[in-house]
Amino acid sequence: MARLVGRRAALAAVGAALAGTGTARADAPPRERWLWVQNGAGEEVATAYRSGQDYNLAALARLQHLFRDLRVQAPGPIPPLLIDMLSLLQERFGYMRPIRLISGYRTPQTNAMLPHAAPNSLHMRGWAADIIVPGLSQADVCTQAMTFSNMFGFMGVGWYGSFTHIDIGPKASWARSIS
Repeated sequence: MARLVGRRAALAAVGAALAGTGTARADAPPRERWLWVQNGAGEEVATAYRSGQDYNLAALARLQHLFRDLRVQAPGPIPPLLIDMLSLLQERFGYMRPIRLISGYRTPQTNAMLPHAAPNSLHMRGWAADIIVPGLSQADVCTQAMTFSNMFGFMGVGWYGSFTHIDIGPKASWARSIS
């Protein structure tokens, strides 16, 4: 029960961050949330996936396809909270460049094939993304993700040197070098 209450508090904090700060006029249209992502197959989606508290299901379906396991062409779940976290990260860097998705959803078979993948990886639940932001150092990307993790009280953030892992699981951080 305590974990559920903590998760609700974290979601409320994310909702407040997504809404922005300051006062909005009552007659102002809801703020749109955007995400611009490219995957390893060269596919790209730049879309408004959310308006206020309402998610655009067609946009989420396009993102789910983009985040699929490319090895077996299998789409997996893609929680809107993961999209929200990636959007916040991209917003922090000014939407000037796409997020390049190295790995999104993974089937258990794909995960087992990867030499450095955790056996219980959150990628298999669709809760994780390995990303790079072209033109930015991975240290900057990782530092910003860790700032969000500290701010919201959840998110796993791993720095692998050449990419950053972000997940919507419990708060955790690690650094690992993969050759």
